[in-house]
Amino acid sequence: MIDVHTHTLCSDGADSPEELLRRAAQAGVTYLSITDHNSVGAYRDPVMDHWRELYPGTLIRGIEITCMFEGEIVEVLGYGYDLQRLEALLSSLVLPFREKQLREAELIAAAFDRAGVVYDRANITFDPDRESSRKAFLRELVRTPENLALLTDPASAEKSSRFTRQEIYNPASPLYVDESSLYPTVAAAAKAIHDCGGIALLAHLYIYAHAPQFRIRLSDIVRENGLDGVECAHSEFTPEQIIDLEGFCRQEGLMMSGGSDYHGTRKPDISIGRGKGALAVPEEYLRTWPPHILQGHA
Repeated sequence: MIDVHTHTLCSDGADSPEELLRRAAQAGVTYLSITDHNSVGAYRDPVMDHWRELYPGTLIRGIEITCMFEGEIVEVLGYGYDLQRLEALLSSLVLPFREKQLREAELIAAAFDRAGVVYDRANITFDPDRESSRKAFLRELVRTPENLALLTDPASAEKSSRFTRQEIYNPASPLYVDESSLYPTVAAAAKAIHDCGGIALLAHLYIYAHAPQFRIRLSDIVRENGLDGVECAHSEFTPEQIIDLEGFCRQEGLMMSGGSDYHGTRKPDISIGRGKGALAVPEEYLRTWPPHILQGHA
């Protein structure tokens, strides 16, 4: 069982690094990567001094860097990097978690004001050390039925991840937030990962608001931004989407990755290794990676 896309409380997951390692061992995961957002904190946790006692499989050092691409937020997965070098680069590449959440909250509030959303800012409460403000803004937005007319997708009212992708990150939405001041470009993220000896792959293409347009140009996007490949299997993908991306990577000679995007209780319908129950990342994916990456670097 392979799961190279998971999160701990070092970004927006619910499990500690130790809890995640134990869960991965119990689930029978043989190749694991912790890919926290913009953070390598899990690999600095004291538990990593004896991680092999908790998890018998191969632990591959990972990260998920949030980027801006043509006005939309996308993510880049990095694997097998030198920890000390990337840790030093991150301070100039991305904002600290708390600062990013506070700045984003101000940008969302300004977007709500411009769009004429009826809401009470006093009701927007969240812990910037642990979570984004987006769920709080969505809860407040749906309290007033008239606000729903501002949504480009009715499903955005029901799920915060949908609200984020289809409204906040979608330039076509009245609630769009330009977050270019908060994130690096895809090319900059890929270069940083490469400079630290790692590989860089585009994360979960099919969850983006402009996925159909990105898919048409995917070959150019990968090449022009220095990416090594694409995440082909993800908990939110349909079987057809997985097959499509696998075929694309084989045709283009690109690396493949896949994972559950496990967040613990923050995404309770997603289990480690199995996603929503049917996820199965094939070993073929890892055979596209350089052998030294598969040796594990944690």
